[in-house]
Amino acid sequence: MRLSIPGFDLALTAESGQCFRMRSLGENRWRVIAFGRALEIVDLGENVFLFDCSPQEFDALWRDYFDLETDYHQICSLVGPEDGYLYEAACFARGLRILRQEPFETLISFIISQRKSVGAIRFSVERLCQAFGAEFALGLYAFPTPKALAEASLDQLLACSLGYRAKYIKGAARMIHEGRPDLDALHPLDDQALLDALLPLPGVGVKVANCVMLFAYHRMDAFPVDVWIDRVLASEFPGGFPFERFPGVSGVLQQHLFCYARSGGSNKLVKK
Repeated sequence: MRLSIPGFDLALTAESGQCFRMRSLGENRWRVIAFGRALEIVDLGENVFLFDCSPQEFDALWRDYFDLETDYHQICSLVGPEDGYLYEAACFARGLRILRQEPFETLISFIISQRKSVGAIRFSVERLCQAFGAEFALGLYAFPTPKALAEASLDQLLACSLGYRAKYIKGAARMIHEGRPDLDALHPLDDQALLDALLPLPGVGVKVANCVMLFAYHRMDAFPVDVWIDRVLASEFPGGFPFERFPGVSGVLQQHLFCYARSGGSNKLVKK
């Protein structure tokens, strides 16, 4: 189906470090694997996109996945020129969307993400899917179930280039498989209760928990702090990020800062 989506930057969203199974196929084509399905998208330019699915599937699944009902233009308008680096970041990344991903896949992916580059994370996630996920089309694999990872041996997990994270993944998968917690039942919780429910899982600290909150549970105040954001905060917000000015959207602005910093920004961070 062909659809006009004003202000949507597919490439930026795919490369923003929030999803590790959205890949470029070249020539403005992208493929995302989620929910045990594959979707190919062509960016035709002028805010027009071609989705390789029916309108019914798009409305049932992908419209929500790409968060197309949220007014990101309004979010960006909260930041003005007087905000300096934050304004530059918001202008740079204004086409970004916060994806609504599956909680278990997001949890495992961000446990893997610790001390790994985006490319290395993608490699490990794909190895994990090939080893333990169901093949739903030729050469395409769904993300593994909690049961599959819980029953995997450490040696099998280590073969997926997981290193020390293998034991955390096995432990977290076992707990989720046993319903400790039931990830689907966490959606109604408030932010603090959700954070408290995620932190006891093996390999989950505050940063990973905030990533899961933002990218799976769409808690838009979650503010993951990795090495890039730590540098931004030290360089541009020595007095602390002004959370009080941006209630309910701080997580979106965090992603703007993350993408802008990784791009080189205004070179302020590169010089330091």
